[in-house]
Amino acid sequence: MIIGSDTFIFHLINGDDIPMHIDFAITIPGYTIMEQISKTHYSTVYRAAKTGEAQTVIIKALSIREPTPAQIARFRHEYELVRGVNIDGIIKTIGFIDYEGTLALVLEDFGGISLKKIIPDGFTMERFLNLAVRLAEILGILHQNNIIHRDIKPNNILLNVEADTLKIADFGIATETLQIDNEISNPITMEGTLPYIAPEQTGRMNCAVDYRADLYSLGITFYEMLTGQLPFQSKDPVEIIHAHIAKIPAPPHQLNSEVPGLVSDIVMKLLSKSTEERYQNGFGLAADLREGLRQLQKTGRIKPFPLGSRDISPRFIIPQTMIGREDEYYVLYAAFERVSQGRVEVMLVTGEPGIGKSTLVNEISKPIVGKRGYFITGKFDPFQKTVPYSAIVQAFQGLVRQLLTQSDEYLRNLKERLLADLGPNGKIITDAIPEIELIIGKQPDVQDLGSEETRNRFNLSFKKFVRAFADEKQPLVMFLDDLQWVDPASLHLMQTIATDQELRYALFIGAF
Repeated sequence: MIIGSDTFIFHLINGDDIPMHIDFAITIPGYTIMEQISKTHYSTVYRAAKTGEAQTVIIKALSIREPTPAQIARFRHEYELVRGVNIDGIIKTIGFIDYEGTLALVLEDFGGISLKKIIPDGFTMERFLNLAVRLAEILGILHQNNIIHRDIKPNNILLNVEADTLKIADFGIATETLQIDNEISNPITMEGTLPYIAPEQTGRMNCAVDYRADLYSLGITFYEMLTGQLPFQSKDPVEIIHAHIAKIPAPPHQLNSEVPGLVSDIVMKLLSKSTEERYQNGFGLAADLREGLRQLQKTGRIKPFPLGSRDISPRFIIPQTMIGREDEYYVLYAAFERVSQGRVEVMLVTGEPGIGKSTLVNEISKPIVGKRGYFITGKFDPFQKTVPYSAIVQAFQGLVRQLLTQSDEYLRNLKERLLADLGPNGKIITDAIPEIELIIGKQPDVQDLGSEETRNRFNLSFKKFVRAFADEKQPLVMFLDDLQWVDPASLHLMQTIATDQELRYALFIGAF
């Protein structure tokens, strides 16, 4: 069917304290290591003293023996990003160390401990509101300085209880946004800590990421501070991603009767799936929290009042809402509903450049993820017309990275199924999509055949490969954009897959 009308690389960074097998002694000239404070899969944090000085510092060292260039760049980025920013509410960076392969940041030590360690003790409502106001203001100032943290969570919020000093730490995946065009962009990586990331950070929504993602993560943090638990809990990463995108958690006051309804409403506003429905400014959030605190201190209770009356967006942002394409959207969604019952369909979207074909198709990714289906995308390029299968390979590379978020048991079962289906021809797939080796391992060479036999073998192997990912529990939707630049080999392979009599639960969408 033709509708006429006028990506994703997954990289999960979990900053929680996780015991790792990588462990080696650290020696830094001029510093005496006093104790190890915490350790993640990425870095180890020590308390140290500089030779001849009584004041201690925090040393955050890269805890990977042979870091990749990307990991090194990320570590240096953290130093470069915040060293020139003078904000009282963030950990100050003192220096950068590169000594005999050891990379480390030297940070101020103000005697803080993470909120994660304090949460089990609970907070009085007055104490919570006091901390919440300050956190909202710190984020407001941070965003004023064109910095998005992207990993707000209790582990990265430090409090010196005695001095009552609160600071945000760990800017390893923070980003600087000097221009609006750079600030608002669709993610090609998913970075952050999974229980705290905003829906748009998952890479599975037709929605760009901007500073409002920090406000969602702050809402998760507030939720945990008020209830002692996360709003979404599961051992299945895909289930948590689905929850961030599609599920509404129980309001905090339902889990803790001491939470006033208005405070609960503030948290739920922060947890809105749509960025437009959240607070637009840390200072607007702080104003509502401060009014709640004022009422509590004056009368002992908090009366309802309109939220967001002083919440003004600091930037002009066009709402990311699809308008005027509802009929076409429902045609696509109806096709997905049909393939979810076991059918295979091909749909084409056509129209002039720039009218929103890709946006329309990407919009159905939300209900697809809600039903645990796979939505994968590839885009043909006029400069790669001599490279066969480029967009198809791109789409399945994205699928592999989605698969790597699944449980070990799921991946073991998938490996067994793929190896059984592909037999001795596994290398045909790994040659086309090298990332598949991460699941099925290195494959033996295949027998040399004539050109016709080689093409037939490739088509048969790819059909079997696609079947492995489309089933009743997880339908497969593949979107190939800019079909006007498709190469003949890709077109033939698409026809071969779509007409496979054994394939079920698959929808193929093309735009041109």
